[in-house]
Amino acid sequence: MGLSCSCDNDDADWYYVGGDEFSILATKRSRKCCSCGTKLMPGSEVVKFERFRYPAYDSIEEKILGSDAEVYMADWFMCEECGGLAMALAELGFCLNLGLDDMHDLAKEYGEMQREDLARKRSLIAAAGA
Repeated sequence: MGLSCSCDNDDADWYYVGGDEFSILATKRSRKCCSCGTKLMPGSEVVKFERFRYPAYDSIEEKILGSDAEVYMADWFMCEECGGLAMALAELGFCLNLGLDDMHDLAKEYGEMQREDLARKRSLIAAAGA
């Protein structure tokens, strides 16, 4: 998907909260990083994302729970490295698409954006000084 500052997710299939602090993976089985796919062992330092969705329109869930109820889904986790990158990118104002973006690729994209911006600024300064 790439880096984006627009968080327009009104029609998303599911949503998440969390992802803003490190914790210990407190599961009995291993998990995979939702960014890079690294195997996460119980006791590893991770970043946890709690996921939920809204009931499907005109479904049994909606009839039982109501249309505004949150249906909880399995939590997703990021390894320590991807989680740190995700927190840094979120702090810079970028929106993250869990499961679609590899945080390493997004960090590289951000670095390229910064290099291009610096080159543009240097050319403007050089043109102004000439």
